[in-house]
Amino acid sequence: MTESTDQRLAVVTALVANLVVAGAKAGAFAVTGSSALLAESLHSLADSVNEILLLVGAHRSIRPADRRHPFGHARYRYVYAFLVSLTVFWIGGVFAVVEGIGHLASDEPIVDPPWALAVLAIAAILDGWSLRTTVRTGRSAKGVLSWRQLVRVTKAPELIVVFLEDLGALIGIAIAALGVILATITGDAVWDALASIAIGLLLMAIGLVVNRETQSLLLGESATGEVEAAIRAAIKGTPGIDAVVNLRTIHLGPDDLVVAAAIVVAPETTAAVIAGAIEEAEARVRAAVPFRTVIYLEPRLADPAGA
Repeated sequence: MTESTDQRLAVVTALVANLVVAGAKAGAFAVTGSSALLAESLHSLADSVNEILLLVGAHRSIRPADRRHPFGHARYRYVYAFLVSLTVFWIGGVFAVVEGIGHLASDEPIVDPPWALAVLAIAAILDGWSLRTTVRTGRSAKGVLSWRQLVRVTKAPELIVVFLEDLGALIGIAIAALGVILATITGDAVWDALASIAIGLLLMAIGLVVNRETQSLLLGESATGEVEAAIRAAIKGTPGIDAVVNLRTIHLGPDDLVVAAAIVVAPETTAAVIAGAIEEAEARVRAAVPFRTVIYLEPRLADPAGA
């Protein structure tokens, strides 16, 4: 499978897991009245909406280029990932905090705590399965990087969103379980409310991280240092090209890259030779990097005195 197909598999896996988990948590909340379970059901609901948004963005991004969008529609993946960050923050995070604050003064005990813990255990299994799929999907992109580093450098918003969602889901389940257990042992429902607030704050933090990363992608990030080094080497190694200056790259999408650079050629080089060198350099770049590339190379004559 291609990397984009793997990423779509991770999104679909997360969507299936979150839909099942959201229904189970909502049912458990109806039975137990646990504020933490309500927060977790909102969490899973927000995650389900997020996966749908990511799939819509991926579908719209493959539309072909047209006159108004000559570079294609790849940025839709970044736009929808940005919407995901808002969903995580507001639907998942803020609502959970508001719900928890509303239950702080409540004296209502949790009904049937074993049922709540059983649902959370099932949710942990499903979310763990989703996280495992995401980790396996991102293994090739991760390489020697840590997951924190990968979140910062990857150009695939689906990988950022699904990994942080799955990790946050497991942490949220642990917080909810702790809140239910403490509320049951002490007989004080404040622990359940505090768990809801903690889950909301966790989701708000995840939403802010996703927002930061997707904003950067929307603004236009350059290729990684390794990719730019490969591009520079491919151009510089082309016969007829003496040097590469002012190399610039920008990602239009995870798989789409624009490359612009000035190439230095000898003063006596003919126009035909320069044109041939540019064509050869472009072919070498496309063979060296795994992206759909738009390449602009501007020839400059070497300074006989300075060189």
